[in-house]
Amino acid sequence: MRENAGRCAWKPILGQTRRRRKWQGIYTERELQELVIYERARADRTGHSLSLVVAHLNGASENARELAQVIDSLSRSIRTTDHLGWLDRKQLGVVLPLTSHAGAVRFVETLTGGSPGRKDDVVQELSFTIHSYPDRWIDGQHGKNGGNGNGEERERPDSTENFTREVPRWKRALDIAGASLGLVILMPLFAVIALYIKLVSPGPILFRQERVGLARRPFTFYKFRTMHHRNDVLGHTHHLKDLINSEKPMTKLDDTDSRIIPGGRILRKLSVDEFPQIINILKGDMSMVGPRPCIPYEADEYLQWHAGRFSVLPGLTGLWQVSGKNKLSFQEMIRLDIAYENKMSLWFDLWIVLRTFPTLVGLAVEGFGNRMRRRRERLSGDNSRQTSGDSKVAAS
Repeated sequence: MRENAGRCAWKPILGQTRRRRKWQGIYTERELQELVIYERARADRTGHSLSLVVAHLNGASENARELAQVIDSLSRSIRTTDHLGWLDRKQLGVVLPLTSHAGAVRFVETLTGGSPGRKDDVVQELSFTIHSYPDRWIDGQHGKNGGNGNGEERERPDSTENFTREVPRWKRALDIAGASLGLVILMPLFAVIALYIKLVSPGPILFRQERVGLARRPFTFYKFRTMHHRNDVLGHTHHLKDLINSEKPMTKLDDTDSRIIPGGRILRKLSVDEFPQIINILKGDMSMVGPRPCIPYEADEYLQWHAGRFSVLPGLTGLWQVSGKNKLSFQEMIRLDIAYENKMSLWFDLWIVLRTFPTLVGLAVEGFGNRMRRRRERLSGDNSRQTSGDSKVAAS
């Protein structure tokens, strides 16, 4: 899929040649993929559903006459707002905007419910799979997503790739190169931090947590542990819900959080606790640049349009981090994440990486300055109370 697919409105190009075969009104593989992303973005904005019906051609893909019958039958069955094209060499896709999973099932039943002996017999012999958005993505239920010509449903372990962009090769190459170099350079620092955590707090060195990644797939997320082992997350859950449903800046609980180990606030201010995510990058769960991966109970609070941030790999740094980070509201963060998806390119990623280092230094300096100011205010308040108490004693 083209990297700039989300930057402009969809412009269909009909009658393209696919392997020396020219079918009027059939989208190429790349065009259909871009169209699905475009329709998904429209569904996010309007709150409507979107379905993709996959026709598994089986032997029909090798028989020109049967293939022509399949294409003709599908073309006559779709609405003017629907779209037909190639998913790959052996699969056709029908994009059904404004159509729920139940509506897509009815569409397949209409296709496969004709009378024997008709021209559409070849379609009745095909198998179909239905992928629906967002009900088969947002709630993470991948279960039985489709049916075949006999009205039976078949198991589909994951259909989310149909509604997300492919990871560009340049991005994966940049991730592997950057993470490998970072691992070599930072290994001595890793050892020092690991030893410190082990000395000041019993428990594992690394903090592992389930996070939500590309296409809402869960993965194990790594950080240096900066909190006491086995903490209650109820307070953090309420804090996140409050931030999501308000326009408050996305401040952390660090300054008042009793769960943080000695020295943990310093590690968090400097963001060095994030370094083990290099492991996630090498595994392919994350990228150097992208939206921050959220926690499952945070994703449960998302509106449909918020899911646009799951269209790209989550990142160690990103547009939100270099644009204000915790000074911004949740809604502003989401808009920046979606803007990154539309602007993603090699040079934009490099620009964000280069901006990350001065941003981290600035945030650390600002954080320490705020902490010193609060300490002075607290000491000033204590001195005032002590002076007042001494005056009362003298007066008595």
